[in-house]
Amino acid sequence: MTQANKTVNKATAEQKPSRYVDCEHCSMQAVCLPIGSENHAIDLTSNYLTKRIEVSAGRNSSPLLNQVTGVKLFEQAKPLTAIFAVCSGTFKLSQQNEAGIEKIVGFRFPGELMAEDALFLETYNYSAIALDDSSVCQVFVAPLSACSKLAPELQQNLIKLLTKQSYVQQRNTQALIGKKSAECLLAAFLLNICQRYAKYSGNETQIELTISRHDIANFLGIRRETLSRILSKFQQEQLISIKGKLLVLLSLNRLKQLADN
Repeated sequence: MTQANKTVNKATAEQKPSRYVDCEHCSMQAVCLPIGSENHAIDLTSNYLTKRIEVSAGRNSSPLLNQVTGVKLFEQAKPLTAIFAVCSGTFKLSQQNEAGIEKIVGFRFPGELMAEDALFLETYNYSAIALDDSSVCQVFVAPLSACSKLAPELQQNLIKLLTKQSYVQQRNTQALIGKKSAECLLAAFLLNICQRYAKYSGNETQIELTISRHDIANFLGIRRETLSRILSKFQQEQLISIKGKLLVLLSLNRLKQLADN
């Protein structure tokens, strides 16, 4: 094989096709499909929906769980224009207080919504920051509202979407609250994010993790040193494995027992 052919083959191998969460597993599905019966369907989505917008994280390569710097998809306190569903990649949701101190209030994985709470507030309640090269579907609120007035079924679908999202958020929160120790809290967190990521990967025991230790500790309300110590302990006890960006849960039963304490 010539050097030129080797170069072409290498470039082709590196240009992997983009992968997105299946639409049937996406929380935005209720307002992304034509409405009506199969024989009399009306597609209004071209008025308010933009699919699979690429979002570059704008960061340098870094080891697993080290601090990364991403770009903001939307910013806290700015007027609401659109809500989003993650198609691929990971986003952190960040709030800043008046002193400029950051608090991580959540993470979003493929198939999950962002900014839906701003429909009530009319301003974004947090900033959404891409942690890796990601993509989103965008629904513009004003034209969606206009279409909903013309098509009551679309309005009902929007209500269904928000009701489901409220339930999912409550369930995710309940998975973490009331834990007696940092170990229990981290075990519950790892189980929760792997379960959520499974809509994209199809595997509840592993996740391609781009979240930094700093951000995980911030979200869980524990010291970064404490987090590092517990991660090391979990690996020594063969509860988890971390290789590169791949986090694998090795013992679901033991992690679940720990999370339930």
